[in-house]
Amino acid sequence: MRLSSTRAEALLAGDKIAVAEAARTLLKPLKHNFVERPWGGTLIRSFKGLYPLPDQSMMSGLGLGESFELSAWDDDAEARAHPSRLRFSDGSEVSLPELLRACGEDLFGSEFVSRYGKAFPLLPKILDIKELLSVQGHPEGNTEVYVIIDAEPGATLRLGFCQDIEPEVFASELLKGREQQEALLGAFAEVIDPVELQGVLSVWMSRRHEPLSALAKNTKIATSEQWQALGHLLTDLKALYWRVLDSMNVISVQPGQVIYNANPRRILEQTGRAPSSEVHVLGNPDNKEILALEIRLPGPTLRAWDNVRFPVRDIDVEAAIAALNWRRTEAGEFIMMPEEVADRPGTFCSVDSQAFRLEHLKPEKDFSVFVPPEPPHCLHAIRGRAQFLGSGGSRLGELEQGESALVPVAVGSYRVESLAPDTEVLKVSLPVNA
Repeated sequence: MRLSSTRAEALLAGDKIAVAEAARTLLKPLKHNFVERPWGGTLIRSFKGLYPLPDQSMMSGLGLGESFELSAWDDDAEARAHPSRLRFSDGSEVSLPELLRACGEDLFGSEFVSRYGKAFPLLPKILDIKELLSVQGHPEGNTEVYVIIDAEPGATLRLGFCQDIEPEVFASELLKGREQQEALLGAFAEVIDPVELQGVLSVWMSRRHEPLSALAKNTKIATSEQWQALGHLLTDLKALYWRVLDSMNVISVQPGQVIYNANPRRILEQTGRAPSSEVHVLGNPDNKEILALEIRLPGPTLRAWDNVRFPVRDIDVEAAIAALNWRRTEAGEFIMMPEEVADRPGTFCSVDSQAFRLEHLKPEKDFSVFVPPEPPHCLHAIRGRAQFLGSGGSRLGELEQGESALVPVAVGSYRVESLAPDTEVLKVSLPVNA
């Protein structure tokens, strides 16, 4: 008999009946855990079946750049700031970190908790990329994958250096560029707001061959008393903007593509390092929008350069330099082709690494996809709608496009049935045994 008044309270109190019920269903967080970003776009709400906000960027100066799909790792500052929440049929809510702290072992099993603790060691996000992100990397051991959900024709991203780079020279250029950017901001402080300055300069920067004189069309900049003195700063920063972008591989993206950001095997054989992400800049100078599911481990993003963005954001050139591979890579080394899994019709695997395994579940009208018993894992519906049936036909729940869920260990084997044409659910699992 439950003594707690709501389901959330019962779970947090360790009520055995409530916990047992939760352990046999999909744990589906609310789907609007959004974070505004200066590079964000306007596609993400429509993708999730929510009312679109086409004026989002105009109202706040920021787009909806990210949706934290499953966030329950308090050692990561971003995950801690944007925890996932679950809402139950009685209207009560609980944060996913709270739930796992209260009954993580019942939901995930002792083996999983022994390795990872009462938390979920992935930070999957939906990214809505309208403008360039920063030039960045991640600490050694942190790789990530981007599944392209949608993209404007001609959209690209940059990944891995396309030539061998001297890190000391590269770092020196970035630090000098940051000093020039600060000087530029200070000089214009009295005549133009940083957000407005970004709107003017970002367009000019992205147009490789547009001359400095084109900026004279903006009255505030053209009438600045220091205009003549600032010309060389603007010219130098634009040259650096393009020099940095040109140092990386350009990857054309299209819906359905899987891009795995990890050091190529030949690089690892030469360095002996653990697989890590390569330098990357998501987005493109043409502002062609990209919607993608990003799967990665929690951990810091090491920002080396921000493509002359205003207002200026923090960078950590030294940490980024230490984390990156400086040897040449090729674009084709990052493109993954999903392969059908033997004896599991409708299941395809695109990434099987020491950090995580990514499978694509594609049920059709006339057959369901079987998933064998596994440790806890997560699901992400990127197209269509699916229902999940446990052993004996028990209903575990449904997912529609834009929704995600955790699958507790007690669920065991299950089947995925399509409730809409062209359904695809991504399944991400983690290693448990050392």
